[in-house]
Amino acid sequence: MDIRDLKTFIYVADHQSITVASEKLGVNQSTVTKRIFNMEEIVKGVLFNRRTRPLQLTQLGKKVYFKSCFILRQLESLKNFHTESSEVFRKNIKIGIAQVLIDDLFDSVMSESKKINPYYDIDIYSGWGSSLIQQIHEGEIDLAVLMLPPNLSLAATVSFVEVGTLPLVIVARKGDAYKYNSLEKCSKRGWVLHPESCYFRESLAKLLYDRKLGFYINKEIYGVELQLQSILNGDGFGIYPKSLFDKFIVNNDGLEIIELKDFSISLSLGVVKSQHVGRDEADAFIEIVKNYYF
Repeated sequence: MDIRDLKTFIYVADHQSITVASEKLGVNQSTVTKRIFNMEEIVKGVLFNRRTRPLQLTQLGKKVYFKSCFILRQLESLKNFHTESSEVFRKNIKIGIAQVLIDDLFDSVMSESKKINPYYDIDIYSGWGSSLIQQIHEGEIDLAVLMLPPNLSLAATVSFVEVGTLPLVIVARKGDAYKYNSLEKCSKRGWVLHPESCYFRESLAKLLYDRKLGFYINKEIYGVELQLQSILNGDGFGIYPKSLFDKFIVNNDGLEIIELKDFSISLSLGVVKSQHVGRDEADAFIEIVKNYYF
């Protein structure tokens, strides 16, 4: 496998565009396309749904994406080996942060990382909640902070420590909220959501199905910023933790919350940990998350 193929695939997935990826990488679009084909030959399957705009990963593509990010980080870590003493080995603690939380929580985790263990290096990974749980199950990361639906069953090899609950709110373009006074009306308007494997999406879908309401997805978009921009453009509604939305609107007043009496979804915020991670390290990380949000 050519590392350039791997990196190009990640760039295209992150930016949902061959054009943007070619600009970022400084190569022409035909080169980007060729590298994606190279990756698809290796995994024996299609990675992108080329009929959608922006580009969306296929189910196979999502699995390959998260594994590719892990492989790339491991390869890039080799660059630091020459600076390490041959007599001293610094252990890494691998921490996953759910995609919807990464921008909000990253700086705090890094600034407080010495509390986890002053002698360990901290590696940060991002992904969907389901993917992070799988990575912990497979031993690829040690700890992860994410939001889970209540009573979600986990494998025996991982455990979840809840630190609190965060309510989700429906977000609309400013000026639209007064038109939608029920969940039924919101559901008919349609949603701007992450692709499958997102617990926000799954929780909303369950609520709508339980109420026998339609689940209409106008757009599937990776990334909070891109989703919020799509909502600003009038493409539909989104759902987010209220605490994250409150921080966003400090400098962006084009969106508002739709207050509904018949809508209530809360997810459990907490830390998933593997069996082999030390109790002291896990407790320190849990305390960082708890202090930041609660």
